[in-house]
Amino acid sequence: MVKIIWEGNQDWDKEYPEGRPPENARKLQRPADVLKASVPYGIIPMLMCFSCVFYKKSAASGFLFDPRLLPLSFVLGFLCIPLHELLHAVCYPRKATVYLGVCLKKAAAYAVSFYPLSRRRFIVMSLAPLLLGAVPLLIFILCPADAKALLTICLVPSFMGLISPAPDYLDVLSVIRQVPPGATIRAANDGLYWKK
Repeated sequence: MVKIIWEGNQDWDKEYPEGRPPENARKLQRPADVLKASVPYGIIPMLMCFSCVFYKKSAASGFLFDPRLLPLSFVLGFLCIPLHELLHAVCYPRKATVYLGVCLKKAAAYAVSFYPLSRRRFIVMSLAPLLLGAVPLLIFILCPADAKALLTICLVPSFMGLISPAPDYLDVLSVIRQVPPGATIRAANDGLYWKK
């Protein structure tokens, strides 16, 4: 299994000794502030979640949710944050080391590894956390409108699980546009690099 190291709270721009750029590699062009630039990538998933709520509301006779269960829904939603990073980590090969942590100043979590991945594996690794939003949203869509408890419990995890990968969506689109098939992608202290 992949080696996972929990680092706790760290600075966002922490430097790792093994984080030097690989030789003869090209840097992936990304915005200077990836978190800020990824905000628009969360809009479509958010609109999709809202449209599912409005659709379900049209099928319901009364209020759709059980307000007593909203705190539980929020707790489950916030548990998606560390699980999101863990899903990134488990996509790496056994030989890889993945550092997990949070940056409380930026209200963000991270999973970083300096192990090279194929283009396809990088995309799968980046999109794996979508499961945390897709599964509760699917349950939300499929369960009856009168199942208020289940609808309430699935509400926040679906939103958080689909919106929180916004930086990953940005990275995947950058990789699709800039990295040729057959190339490998590797993180470094100053960004992502690829080489053929």
